[in-house]
Amino acid sequence: MSVLAVVSFVLLAALVLPFLFAVSDAQTQRLQLTRSAALDRFAGLADRADYSSVRIEAERHQELYGESVLVIDASGNVVVATGGLTQSSPGVAALADLAARDLPQLSINALRPWSSAHPLIATPVGSPHEPEGAVVLEVDASRAVGSVRRLWLVICLAAFAAALLLLFMASRAARWVIRPVKQLEDAVVELGRSATWNQSLEASGPPELRRLAQAVEVMGATVQHSIDVQRQMVADSSHQLRNPLASIRLRIDGLAPELRDPSSPAFLHLQDDLERLEDVLSDLLKLAAVESRVTNGLPSSPDECLVEAVLTEELEIWRPAATSAGVTLLLQTEDNLVAAAAEHDLRQLVGALLDNAIKYAGKSATVALTATRAPDGLQIQVSDDGPGLPTEQLPLATQRFWRGGVSTLGTGLGLAIAEQTALAVGGELTLSHTEPHGLTATIHLPEAT
Repeated sequence: MSVLAVVSFVLLAALVLPFLFAVSDAQTQRLQLTRSAALDRFAGLADRADYSSVRIEAERHQELYGESVLVIDASGNVVVATGGLTQSSPGVAALADLAARDLPQLSINALRPWSSAHPLIATPVGSPHEPEGAVVLEVDASRAVGSVRRLWLVICLAAFAAALLLLFMASRAARWVIRPVKQLEDAVVELGRSATWNQSLEASGPPELRRLAQAVEVMGATVQHSIDVQRQMVADSSHQLRNPLASIRLRIDGLAPELRDPSSPAFLHLQDDLERLEDVLSDLLKLAAVESRVTNGLPSSPDECLVEAVLTEELEIWRPAATSAGVTLLLQTEDNLVAAAAEHDLRQLVGALLDNAIKYAGKSATVALTATRAPDGLQIQVSDDGPGLPTEQLPLATQRFWRGGVSTLGTGLGLAIAEQTALAVGGELTLSHTEPHGLTATIHLPEAT
């Protein structure tokens, strides 16, 4: 729009300015011709020394046009003066001196709306070889300047109307080009934000943009189909594997007592593998469900929960596991903190972080659960003083099935589920170091209003 407007104004100025100057030059030339003729008449009468006729003509000219006339003879004496014009008037003496030397001063500067209304012109009296004086005329250019002003006003108003028309045409042209680009931008941003494509792009604009819109629409539908297939495959696979796992467990439980001796190492390993596989499938289902919520967008009216109550209950749930692992749990929270999140989501978030801290902090470690109000919402932290993680591994800890090379049992999906749950409620999960050592998981949540 800016480019089209600038180009339009430049073209309009290139047309209007010469027209304005041409109007001014025409008015100036017309005034100059008529006043030069009057000067010639006065000079002709003065050349015959008929000063009485010159005075009569000058007075009549004064009454008709309101212009003063001054006639000077060869000796430099004033012989005729009307309208108060004298040799001492500004510019008169120099102009009369030039005219008396046979250098007529008949040109009037081009009239502009701001020009002076009383220019001076002069012409010699006598022949070119024997100048006998000069005639000076104070031209009243007010009418001509007023005419120039009116013409300039009409032209400028017409130019302004043309500029508005050009701006309207430029806005229509810009909208014609930019509207499909804006639709493409919104569609691509939505695809990147929520990984969903549920809109059709309007075929408008230049042919190149129409082809681009069609290509983007095909790409979006392809990406959406791929995401749906992947998500469905994870959910279906998890559900389908649950049945054979349950069948295997039932068959094992139905074996003869001598074949399922609990003291048998093979039987114990088989039980552990089954439990581990069931945990992985359960976490995969949770992760698929949470990721579906993230991609489908946040609810228009999120739930609310009291942070202190949720953290207290969750801490009591995990206290037996912490005691068994030799970990001390601490709680510190501000009063009246209300999170814009569902209670089960906050429980799942805090539970996943406490489970991770208890597993990896080590024996005799301390895990602190704190909740405070931050400038941009609420902040819940789960900090431990265990060995922590190297800086280069912090971004990897929320990836699926990443365990950091430790031998502790786990599915490797806990922090991934926590991160996706935080995103699903409009929050964020970040990992950082605890000073002097350990790991701090921080949940940033919106505060209920």
